[in-house]
Amino acid sequence: MAYSHDGFGLGHLRRNTNIAARFVRQRPGSNVLLLVGCSVGSFFGSQAGVDFIKVPSIVKVAAEDWHPLNLRISPEKMKGLRASMIQKAAEVFRPDLFLVDHVPTGVWAELLPTLQMFREREDPPRTVLGLRDIVNAPDTVRELWRRENIYRAIRNHYDEVLIYGCPSVFDTASQYGLDVEFPGKITYCGYICSDEPHKTRKQMREELEIRKDKLVVVTAGGGRDGYPMLQVCLDALQLFGQDPPCEVILIAGPLMDPEQKARLQIQAEGLKVRMLSHVFDNLNYMNAADLVITMAGYNSLCEVLRLRKKSLVLPRAGPSAEQIMRAKYFAERGLIDMIHPQDLSPKLLAKRVMAALERDDYPVDDEAIQLDGAARAAVHLSELLGQRVYESAA
Repeated sequence: MAYSHDGFGLGHLRRNTNIAARFVRQRPGSNVLLLVGCSVGSFFGSQAGVDFIKVPSIVKVAAEDWHPLNLRISPEKMKGLRASMIQKAAEVFRPDLFLVDHVPTGVWAELLPTLQMFREREDPPRTVLGLRDIVNAPDTVRELWRRENIYRAIRNHYDEVLIYGCPSVFDTASQYGLDVEFPGKITYCGYICSDEPHKTRKQMREELEIRKDKLVVVTAGGGRDGYPMLQVCLDALQLFGQDPPCEVILIAGPLMDPEQKARLQIQAEGLKVRMLSHVFDNLNYMNAADLVITMAGYNSLCEVLRLRKKSLVLPRAGPSAEQIMRAKYFAERGLIDMIHPQDLSPKLLAKRVMAALERDDYPVDDEAIQLDGAARAAVHLSELLGQRVYESAA
């Protein structure tokens, strides 16, 4: 069983679905039940042995502050609803392993009843915490985890900590004090990239009927926080006039607010741009591009690295330092180019797009960057379970 709170984007869900897909292929006859809060939980398709339980959706409105997304109920009532659904699912499903992404105790500590129930079982499941490469600024994370007793929760409730990143890029365990608190519990898996097949650049460009030599694909990932970035991209495109140096495809994302999408459609009127609400094959569009413009979310940059695409990254300013930090560390290694949010303007963006289209000095080859994190995580989880026999799906 795997949990992702899904309070903002698609990153948590995407990591768990990638690991689940690898795990059931590796251990035939096994089953993975995903607890998800995202309304597009099935957006990534389905496969034998993997299924979803959708809990009511929440949205992150500020740092450590979540509200119900659709239901008109109080956060306290939402907490009770989600916590009871999670606990009941765990009670009936009786997992041999419980994988939690990013939030050790869950939103509003909603996982604590389930984690406590596991401890009281005669045959408790192995419990594993999965952390992305960068959570937030180290001082901020350490202070929050001390205040919220997160270190104690990890110590009491988790057998292992998997880090979905590379210490050569950002030493997550050291920066957040995990190496001192939990020696011997930590495993770096590398970055988790989708291993789904994608079309060739030539094939996709033919399908899209690309006429110009250069194609720029602008993607906001899930799109929940992508409106400001897409807005400035359209402002920059306007500076090119009616004869831009490239074709442009702009993808808003499945989680963007419909009113924001409508405003972008109005802004795009008269511009040489194809604007898409969302696509089911984002990798194909990115692979067709000469330049990808995106934010610095975990999934987006992993896809860029997997495809070895030239990218101009526009990290969001907040509410955490995660995206700025990730973009900075990747740019320092020559993997991407970036514009800091304090410097971002339509004029500068247009200038940097023109320059990026002509550059051939990045992305560099970086053998220290491991992109097989899903496979490594699945192997580690399988080893934790040893030779347990699974109930047949038949």
